[in-house]
Amino acid sequence: MKKLLVFVIFVFFAAALTLTAQEKEKILNIQKAYVFLEEEMLVNETDLNCSYFIKDRVPQDIRIMGNHSVTSERKSFSDNDELVINRGARDGLKEGDMLMIMSQGQVIRHPRNHDRLGHYFLKKSLAQITCLYDRQAVIRLQKGCNPVHVGDFAILYKPEATLFAKRADYKLCRIPTDAVSGLVVYADLALGVPAELSADTQYVSVDLGEGVVGRGTFLLFYRNLASDLPPLIIGLGVVIHSENTNSTVKILDAGSDMRVGDHVLVLPRATAPGKPGQAGGEDLPIVETLPGEEGLPGEEGAAMGAALNISILFEFDSDKPIADQAADYAAIRDFIAGKSEYLVTMRGYTCSIGGEGYNLRLSSRRVEAIKKLLVEQYGIDSGHIETFFYGEKDPQFDNSTEVERCKNRLVKIEVNGR
Repeated sequence: MKKLLVFVIFVFFAAALTLTAQEKEKILNIQKAYVFLEEEMLVNETDLNCSYFIKDRVPQDIRIMGNHSVTSERKSFSDNDELVINRGARDGLKEGDMLMIMSQGQVIRHPRNHDRLGHYFLKKSLAQITCLYDRQAVIRLQKGCNPVHVGDFAILYKPEATLFAKRADYKLCRIPTDAVSGLVVYADLALGVPAELSADTQYVSVDLGEGVVGRGTFLLFYRNLASDLPPLIIGLGVVIHSENTNSTVKILDAGSDMRVGDHVLVLPRATAPGKPGQAGGEDLPIVETLPGEEGLPGEEGAAMGAALNISILFEFDSDKPIADQAADYAAIRDFIAGKSEYLVTMRGYTCSIGGEGYNLRLSSRRVEAIKKLLVEQYGIDSGHIETFFYGEKDPQFDNSTEVERCKNRLVKIEVNGR
């Protein structure tokens, strides 16, 4: 009996050592194969909700018809002002619906051939329906970036995904000969006033449209100085909106001011960041603004003053926290109380056990579970929450032991406000 017991113990320890060796080998292979990309927010909420686009027409059935306050002499309106629109419940609108307030400007034509590209449309502000009547409704402006006027029109607001990715780094000195190319056809200074020059973070339009480019496409700007000189690369941009005839581009880097007539080309696929699961590119962390999640335009945590940091650990292969975090959730609620601006940033992680795709989804579930709790039980505005999830990538600890792996099953929360 003793011999049998000794034999069983020996077999058990031998199997345990083998599994440990295999696990360490797996971890080492993952770490050698993956180089974490340094992403940044390339297209933010401000770019999506405060820019312009050029299009032939946009439905304009919903119109602002008047000011809903005692100061009737006002002509321009901004955040928290209430206005009246000419559509109501019988037109299918509901209390709580979000609208995008816009205005239509001049016709824009191609600078070379004078073909019509479309009308200039400026995004001005978001608005929420607060009071509904049969044929009218009261709206309250929020997150505005341009003055709103009576006569402006509105469309139902559809939140769009921000872009969090690695910036393209084009190091070649020669212009590729086989790349799709176009021209800068319009530069916007402010409020629809055309400008000849644009710099970093401003917008331009190019004559490359849908089917050729889309949101997240990187474009290289260059200028021909003289026929006997090589082209001069002057900047980098990313597409934020595409239409049939043109696209709106955010300038990321500018070694020189951009001008109408400057050349652009679509960067070859190899120089642009890959998409999740796409051959030839690294899997990027998923950063989505889902319907109903409106970020805080133009704000970054480091610039918002006071900060609160919280880490929530999870059970293995679960979106349930290990401990009761009620005190931490209450601390978040109390921290933002009385602050006019705040942003709750949530980042989800997993340990290295399991497939990369599964772990990416698991980290997403963990983030969304905490977000739902904060919104439904603690009254945090979902529009002030941004979520990121990385799966097993960018581990906070080295995954070499079970103790370390436990530390990687977490959601990190950073709250900034002022």
